[in-house]
Amino acid sequence: MTKYGRSVAALFAAFSVAFTLGITNQTLAYSSGKIAHDPILYTTTTIGGVPLKLISVDLSDDEVKVTGMMARGGSGHAESWSRMIDRARPTVAITGTFFCTESLIPIGDLVIGGKLAHFGGLGSALCLTDDNDAILRMPPKYRHVDWSPFDFVMRSGPTLVRHGEMRVQPRAEGFRDRSVLRPTGRLAVGINNNGKLLLAATRKPVTLSKMAWVMLRMGAEDAINLDAGGSMGLYYNGKTLIEPKRKLTNLLLVYGDRQRYQHVKHLLAPATQSASTE
Repeated sequence: MTKYGRSVAALFAAFSVAFTLGITNQTLAYSSGKIAHDPILYTTTTIGGVPLKLISVDLSDDEVKVTGMMARGGSGHAESWSRMIDRARPTVAITGTFFCTESLIPIGDLVIGGKLAHFGGLGSALCLTDDNDAILRMPPKYRHVDWSPFDFVMRSGPTLVRHGEMRVQPRAEGFRDRSVLRPTGRLAVGINNNGKLLLAATRKPVTLSKMAWVMLRMGAEDAINLDAGGSMGLYYNGKTLIEPKRKLTNLLLVYGDRQRYQHVKHLLAPATQSASTE
């Protein structure tokens, strides 16, 4: 294939993803002659040679709830993927922020249900209010932040896309771990201008810059990297699509039914916090 042909193919793939995921999230499902709207869509595609599992979440849907969870016991504890999924019963689950595999302490802040579940102080933050207003914030390293306007916060990173442009400066953000900087399988979360949350996973080893390029082609206005590699996990609608190779400390969750979320929300964060959250 010529260079021109590859460019056209990549552009077509990006267009197909944008159309399939909406990025309007309209699914035509006829039931009793009515058109149904599915706020959470899953598809697979390849963009620029990167095979992807993609989930689009329509944040304008009142039934959608985005939140997080920690392993039982909170900071310093890990739990198996299956047990966390069984407890949370989400529509979507994806590995969250990085953590030390020895201390089991996450690197970034985690706010769950409007309360600080863990202070880590590193990374860029995906922030959502209870009514699904989503923004990306880049607070200074290792400073306590007033997260009170938000119901859910997850600091991870590095940043991939900022204000519609690639922005990959991991060392400036405090990321120096070679396992993060080198090509590896990746997870990312982004926000686009149409009010969609975009979750992307690839097992193919790619650089941070390549993943940023992919998220940009998907239409992300802002996007950050999530923990992956051996921690990579992805669950959708009752099925594990990617199972992590180790126990995890935290997850990002999406519910398509707020009533289900209400039933389990008291199980998502530890009742008492360790000194590291003070």
